[in-house]
Amino acid sequence: MVGIFSELADLFGNPRSHGQIYGILFSSPDPLTMEDITERIGISMGSVSLGLRALESLGAVERHTGSRFAQYSATLELKTLINGFMRNRLIPRLEKSNATLKDLSKLLAHMPPEEAKEAGFRLQRVTQWHTRAAQFLPLAEKLLGQSVKSEIRKMKT
Repeated sequence: MVGIFSELADLFGNPRSHGQIYGILFSSPDPLTMEDITERIGISMGSVSLGLRALESLGAVERHTGSRFAQYSATLELKTLINGFMRNRLIPRLEKSNATLKDLSKLLAHMPPEEAKEAGFRLQRVTQWHTRAAQFLPLAEKLLGQSVKSEIRKMKT
């Protein structure tokens, strides 16, 4: 499991250690401490700490308190993982690129006509790609329910 999730983390542009941490938690029937995770996968306590924080922000890991040391368990619902990825990674990047595309469009007016024509064509192409990516969000909304609805509405405005 550790290897599978390590590969998936790498595929989505995350550190492999995040996948290793998620994989060890996914495999464990009981919550684990940071020390447990460090011992089982052989990475530094700092890497585990950073990884756990990142995974928590995505909703992939839950922290359990009450004992002397915090313990962690993996979220086992795919819906929760996809929701966290969309809310924390996909939507912010689409919003940022949308603003950048608008800024680039304004720059076309200040370019020589021949350069503006070629740049405009390329800008139009990438804008189409961006639009298609944004069109995926309503489908994802239907799959995930209400949890990303407000984020999707913000993107459309």
